Amino acid sequence: MQSRQTAQTGQTGQMGTGQTRQAIVNARLFDSASGLLRPHSTLVIEGERIVAVTQEPLHVDDAAVIDVGGRVVLPGLIDAHVHVVAASHDLVGLALQPASLIGAQSSHIMRGMLQRGFTTVRDVAGADFGLQEAVARGLYDGPRLFIACQPISQTGGHADMRPMGVSGGRSGGGMFCSCAGLGLVGAIADGVGEVRRAVREQVRNGANHIKIMAGGGVSSPTDPIDGTQFSIEELRAAVEEAEAANLYALAHAYSPRFHPHAGSTR
Repeated sequence: MQSRQTAQTGQTGQMGTGQTRQAIVNARLFDSASGLLRPHSTLVIEGERIVAVTQEPLHVDDAAVIDVGGRVVLPGLIDAHVHVVAASHDLVGLALQPASLIGAQSSHIMRGMLQRGFTTVRDVAGADFGLQEAVARGLYDGPRLFIACQPISQTGGHADMRPMGVSGGRSGGGMFCSCAGLGLVGAIADGVGEVRRAVREQVRNGANHIKIMAGGGVSSPTDPIDGTQFSIEELRAAVEEAEAANLYALAHAYSPRFHPHAGSTR
């Protein structure tokens, strides 16, 4: 791509002066409504908003012009299920890393997402407000990030990363520390009261949605993948607390046994 600080000459039509703009010209624009590519398109961007799209010649004052040479321009992609902190499939080992290292690794993962065309992602456990704010401030390159903070897990559930035989309380005697907010170690909660507290803690920490581990998985050390987790009352409490904060809850569950289980929470 080549950028110039003034709009091309010989074009008709004009937009008034104002803040610095970008004009993307000579694009094949993907029109999602029709499923067609629109050649010879111009897009005008002010700040974070597209303010004009046309296939007609257009002159834009004070514009940085990017001639994309007939390349395809399409809307930013959205991924509704990511874990930007999952730099390794070894989640127990990942949980033992310092938060500063996890953050640095996450920055590379998010940059890769953005370079593949994803401009918005929903992180469904692991990322915290710090990563979200780093992207928003431009400290890290990455897509717009919506976060769940810590997932809510029962003892021995899908986000309880303590290996079998480890004792010493819910942190494994200090084996895991999720106090920095990063990593896939869950907020362990048993009983309605603890579930409510755990959800409220994620809300306090800036969660945009609440993740509930409602069934087993392959990456946690002690829970069967086909099992269900949490009682109906506990699940209902989590949903109620999410709705009280004007958020919603989403659940991890592989087993078909979970679905009638979850239907009883409404």
